[in-house]
Amino acid sequence: MSDFRAETGPESKKVADDIAALKQDMASLIKQMKEFAMREANRLGQDTADKISGRASDLYETVSDTSKKSAEAITAHVEEQPISSLLIAFAAGFIFSKILTR
Repeated sequence: MSDFRAETGPESKKVADDIAALKQDMASLIKQMKEFAMREANRLGQDTADKISGRASDLYETVSDTSKKSAEAITAHVEEQPISSLLIAFAAGFIFSKILTR
């Protein structure tokens, strides 16, 4: 039925050895690819973390500067107009207390 015959001579042994070597080479290549992928993923993760950290630091500085300027402006307004500042603070407190007691 089939023209194929199993040979056990030196040629079949050489082919089997070549296939075994090829399997080992493929396993080594796959291992190296996994290691490379892990290194690159770690590097990209670190780069992303560094970028996020830098942006968070910039945002913190911006918020800090803005709040300092706002505090200075409020302080100046209170010093210039203490009566109106007191009335505004009282009105804001009254409104918040009415909202919170509902």
